[in-house]
Amino acid sequence: MPLPKFDLSPLGRFARRPLTAILAFLRTHATLLGACALVACVQLAGALTPLDNALSELRAEMVQRDPSGSIVVVEIDSQSVRAAGQWPWPRERFASAIRNLSRSGAALIGFDVDFSERSNTADDSALRAAIEADPGSVVLPTFVQSESGEENAPLASLSRDAVVGSVNVRLDEDGRVRRYLRGFDHGDHYHASIAAVLADEPYGLTSAFLIDYGINSEHIDRLSFEDVYRGAFDPARVRGKVVLVGATALELGDEFVTPAQTSTPGVVVHALAYESLVQGRALLEPSRVLVLGLALLVLVMLWPRRGPLDLQQFFVRQGAVLSASLLAPFALQAAAPVSADLGLVLLAQALCVVMSIHRELARRTAELVQQREAHLSFVALHDPETDLPNRRAMIEELLRHLAANEQGGEGVVVAMAVGIERFPVLRSAIGYANANKAVRSLSLRVRECGDHAQVFHISTSVLGVVMTVSSEEGARFTRGEGLETLDTSVLLDGQQIELVVRAGSSIAAAGATAERLLEQATIALDQARLKGRRHVNYDAEHAADPQVQLALMSDIGRGLARGEFTLVYQAKASTDLRALVGAEALMRWRHPVHGIISPDQFVTAAEETGAIDALTRWSLQQAIADQNVLRAMGVEKTFSVNLSGRSLSSSEFCDFAIAATKKCDANLCFEITETGIISDPIAAMASISAYRAAGIKISIDDYGSGLSSLAYLKQLMADELKLDKSLIRDIKTSSRDRLILKSTIDLAHGLGMSVVAEGVEDEASCALLTAMGCDSIQGYLVSHPVSLAEFASLCGAVEGAAAVPVRA
Repeated sequence: MPLPKFDLSPLGRFARRPLTAILAFLRTHATLLGACALVACVQLAGALTPLDNALSELRAEMVQRDPSGSIVVVEIDSQSVRAAGQWPWPRERFASAIRNLSRSGAALIGFDVDFSERSNTADDSALRAAIEADPGSVVLPTFVQSESGEENAPLASLSRDAVVGSVNVRLDEDGRVRRYLRGFDHGDHYHASIAAVLADEPYGLTSAFLIDYGINSEHIDRLSFEDVYRGAFDPARVRGKVVLVGATALELGDEFVTPAQTSTPGVVVHALAYESLVQGRALLEPSRVLVLGLALLVLVMLWPRRGPLDLQQFFVRQGAVLSASLLAPFALQAAAPVSADLGLVLLAQALCVVMSIHRELARRTAELVQQREAHLSFVALHDPETDLPNRRAMIEELLRHLAANEQGGEGVVVAMAVGIERFPVLRSAIGYANANKAVRSLSLRVRECGDHAQVFHISTSVLGVVMTVSSEEGARFTRGEGLETLDTSVLLDGQQIELVVRAGSSIAAAGATAERLLEQATIALDQARLKGRRHVNYDAEHAADPQVQLALMSDIGRGLARGEFTLVYQAKASTDLRALVGAEALMRWRHPVHGIISPDQFVTAAEETGAIDALTRWSLQQAIADQNVLRAMGVEKTFSVNLSGRSLSSSEFCDFAIAATKKCDANLCFEITETGIISDPIAAMASISAYRAAGIKISIDDYGSGLSSLAYLKQLMADELKLDKSLIRDIKTSSRDRLILKSTIDLAHGLGMSVVAEGVEDEASCALLTAMGCDSIQGYLVSHPVSLAEFASLCGAVEGAAAVPVRA
């Protein structure tokens, strides 16, 4: 594999400019150096330990070998425990087992059984006699308790003629047994591990090694302790061999988790450690510094260079390194007692692969961007139907003109909006394609009339114009003079189409922005259309003139006289959606010129100009009349009417409302807001008391939308609390909102009020409100605002099929 070439020119200048050369080298190879630092930090943090452990377990599973056959495990299994009938056993049983094993020619007998506590004198004497019969042939266990640090050593009377070996097992952080110590220093004395004693390892060693779990523990010869105790075994199986006695019965609890199995008896762990020693398979781990160096070498060799990626060379290199990283540890462990964990090398290679792909994708993306830049620029800045520059292009052009003026350019920047009258009707008559042709024809006329001004298609029927006025012709055009010349006939499909245009313009003042300049031009065009003028130049003072609101107030009065206002009703339903409890009366205005006008517009204007009182009186009378119509149909429902703060504080309106209600015995509820009380709270409270005394219910509307004062809630003697939809919006996802709602509902009930939630649009929200104790709901889940006839039909449908949930 050829070595990569580096740009070492910065180092060549090191002698002349050391600091400059170092900084240049760091800038050139900053990403590679960062990757090296990342690899080093990962190794230091041990983040790849799980990966290394998994690969080690895979090697143990793949690189299998048989045990040496020099050790026999005598199992204290479930059969032996049942035969003895108790635990701990009388030590006479162990004495009998030692005698039987010794007579059979066992070379060495080790125990993984605690003999640190005294038994009865006869049993201790029997065990001591069995050990003394062949001094040095029995290995007794000692272990240090992990919690207290105390050592559980065999009784001195037993260990006098025996060898003592430690049975402590070292656990890794994940609780698995992978490593085994040859010996332990405890205080002022040393104990070799029982596996090291049985394997005749040199005395005094404390080094650790990895147990070779590739040695098949299932093939280790095993005898049941009960058979050994009774002498019911073939002596040839233990003659000249090492015998290790320990518990394998699950009920004795001497179990460990190993890479090979999730439950391995401790005696088997010691046996595998013994096998690792006697077979020369006590696995060693390479130096962490060596592994880090190998990983850094892979980083340097595979790190991508500048220029296109050679895919063939890329796959050859990556494949070779990956194969070596994965297969070399298997071959090495099969040939030598070395467990090489190369997860860090795999990480280094992965970083190289990711960076190579990233750089190649970035390079190809840059090429694609470069190839398509002109096309994308055209698409982004042009209308796809007319191929004229679009609104974004106009903004950019305005920015250029404004910047040029700030740098001392002559003239004044002007933005214009030229609109085609009745364009939707025209488009419906001649079709989309011909309408686009008409727009293009108009754009040509604008260029000619505007002294070659730049023209843009900023909306369906509006062209934008940008110019810097310096000539008299340009100034004349921006003043709207000669705008009639834009009216033109266009021949489309053999038909002469007459185009009539209006325009609005805005002259850039100091500090003007492109967006604001264009917005002002379109506002001026709207004003020209509203006023029926051919051209309007934007005037900030006139745009903010309150006379516009006064004109709207005049229309409100005339609209009431002409019957342009109507009421629609949005139903309120019980939370189980099986009954309608009433409806809220909502005003709608169909203007003869402007069409449907939003209540937000005309109600605000009416409140500011005083017309709200007339509107409220009309809505109250109309609601009473509509309720009488429903009563004639046999339907009795409560109608809610909204009262403004002005009407609420008016004693004259209060007298009018009570008289109208009593005259028809109307079943009404007045919805008021807390903001409506603030202007004159004394008068408002007096009206509320009078309404309630007259049998008119009071509902606190929009609770939670802004000012939601507990003080007012306490003072207001209301019948209903209406929760604003802003409190309902996030009820399904916000536990905080649900807590607020629940506490509010409980508070309202405690104050004697029913609770209705508005803005409910789905069944999940309805179910949550039901669980919280909400009494009724209002929203699109129940019904949209509908006419009186539709509301009557809805009521009839519910009463005719009471078992069917309400739906609009």
